[in-house]
Amino acid sequence: MSSKTIAIVSAVVVVAALSGWVYGASGRAELEAARRASVQRADVMEARALILDGQVQVFLVNFGVASQRYEAARAVIERMQTALREIGQAEPAGRLEIPLSHLRDAQRLASSLDGAARNAGDEALRALDTGAAMAK
Repeated sequence: MSSKTIAIVSAVVVVAALSGWVYGASGRAELEAARRASVQRADVMEARALILDGQVQVFLVNFGVASQRYEAARAVIERMQTALREIGQAEPAGRLEIPLSHLRDAQRLASSLDGAARNAGDEALRALDTGAAMAK
């Protein structure tokens, strides 16, 4: 084989490899954005479920379990907040401070055996729903 033929074959191989890489990477950003959105929706639903369970526990006068549920909900929301900050969305992450504050209040009230923990839980739920709707 001549050097010209080798050069042409090499160029074709390089072009084919590059075009395959570009084709493979073309949908990756959209796929990653969809994955992040579905994880965020799952986290919001998990936090809502934990808050609602805390509300039920306050209603059942089971303040210890209610406090645990509020703590678990705080952990989920803090995880969401960290994920948002990692991808550079500081504003939606900052909006999650409101439900976190209400959850801290609800947990404190539940720990002190105060039925007003239910109201703080309601506020946390409303703030979470508002923050999640604005982040979409």
